[in-house]
Amino acid sequence: MVAAFALTGTVGMAEFVCRDRIGERFATEAGKRLGRTPGVDVGARPVLWQLARGSFPDVGLTADGVTVRRMSGLGIDAHLHQVRRCGHTVTVRSTTVDVEVPAASLADGAFQGLGGEVVPSPETGQLLVHLGRAGALTVPVTPTLHGDTIWTVPGRPTFDGAPLPGALAHKVTDRAERSVELTGLPLALEPRRLAVTDDGLRLTLYGGPAAFHA
Repeated sequence: MVAAFALTGTVGMAEFVCRDRIGERFATEAGKRLGRTPGVDVGARPVLWQLARGSFPDVGLTADGVTVRRMSGLGIDAHLHQVRRCGHTVTVRSTTVDVEVPAASLADGAFQGLGGEVVPSPETGQLLVHLGRAGALTVPVTPTLHGDTIWTVPGRPTFDGAPLPGALAHKVTDRAERSVELTGLPLALEPRRLAVTDDGLRLTLYGGPAAFHA
């Protein structure tokens, strides 16, 4: 009985140490690409069992404050499926990533130079860009996903609720139109969905089979 308890304790300690070290290695490699060390979740299954099979079915990575393509303060929630290592090469069967883009990041990034405040409107699928000292000038912007590019399409600006005249409206909307290219992303990631949320934007990306050196 004592031997059984001792063996159980040894296996438990080995699992704890191994899980910690594996998580640290994933965090280090992902941190090189994210610019921040993420939190790592290798799943509920014992790490020793996953190592014995030579595959990690689902590796979760989460990080806040990430900077990508002129936008900062991003929240990343990634899941790498069927991760295998062979020598210095790591292969991944597929990857899904949700990127949370806060409204403040949009004001400082995509709409930098316009000033003002960006207020999400999930009900209409728009971002309301309030300009001017009191925010009286409002430009409704619809973010859309076209292939690998995010486009922000401005609608008719209003001042204190009244539509601006045509010539002045065009000057404002020309400044509000933006595009962000999402090509050349790691893990063969491609954008799939874009939605306006209460906090800003949520971009979902998917990547098929990929490999990288670690």
